[in-house]
Amino acid sequence: MSNATEQQAGTTNEATGWLVAELHRIRQVLDVLPLPDETTTVAHRELGVAEIALLEADPDRERIAGSLERLTLALAGSGALDHAGQALAGPLGHLADWLGEPAQPIRRLLA
Repeated sequence: MSNATEQQAGTTNEATGWLVAELHRIRQVLDVLPLPDETTTVAHRELGVAEIALLEADPDRERIAGSLERLTLALAGSGALDHAGQALAGPLGHLADWLGEPAQPIRRLLA
C-alpha cells in the first residue's frame, strides 16, 4: 500500500470514529431524556442503522441521511430537540455537515 493510500485510510478511519462518537453522544443524551417509548424505540433503531452504515467500507450517505432524518423527525415530534437543545442539535449538525447534500432535510429540521 502506498503512503498516500495509507494516509487516506487513516483519515477515513479517524472520520468514521469521530462520526460514530457523535452517534454515541446522541445516544447518551437520549438515555437521560424522558421520552415516550415510541420515540425511544425509533431513536435507538435509527441510531443503530446509521452506525452500521457508517462502519461499512464505503458508507452510503443517502442511507445514513435517511436514518438520521427519521431520527430527527421523531425527536422533533416528541419535543426532545427543543428540550435538549444543542446537546442533540450539535452532533446532528456535525453529522449533517459530513453527509452534505443528502442531509438538507436534517438541517431544515434543526433550523
